[in-house]
Amino acid sequence: MDDGNVNDLVLEIAAHLNGFTPKTLWGTPYLMGPDGARLAVHPLLGRIEWIVVTGLYRVESPDLRRHSIIVAASRGPKHVAKKVTRRLLPRYMRDLKQQQAKAERCTERADLVGTLSTFLPGNTITAGEQAIVLRWQLGSMSGVFEVRDQATRIEIRNADRELTERVAYAINQRST
Repeated sequence: MDDGNVNDLVLEIAAHLNGFTPKTLWGTPYLMGPDGARLAVHPLLGRIEWIVVTGLYRVESPDLRRHSIIVAASRGPKHVAKKVTRRLLPRYMRDLKQQQAKAERCTERADLVGTLSTFLPGNTITAGEQAIVLRWQLGSMSGVFEVRDQATRIEIRNADRELTERVAYAINQRST
């Protein structure tokens, strides 16, 4: 099966997959689905009657499991769609939603730390996969904010009332 045949097959497969539409990007045929799902379709090297369908993520990460299946294209687009629905989509969609939720939490953490860093002079930010840590010092006042997915640790030393209230207000606004 050559690339032209794969493009035609993807058009036919999309008709049998609920919510998926065919699209060709950079010469590669994709099935674009709900919730940001994206399935790449390639012929299996050396085996023209087989195709590989792979679920892709917006941002690849080593902790994400790669989801691919090999399907006999010669059995037709309805068969391929059935195999994709049963063998690929359940696990891929679960992992895709988990990745999207994790990305959203990271964005929320970065937003909170960005807000805090605007009014805390002399700060340094350390970003890791598990947490973002903001350390600051202004004269004798200092503090540490460790923002994680489930909890935020706040430590403020020798701060005046105004600064403490501004920090509390910023955190309250981001959490609602």
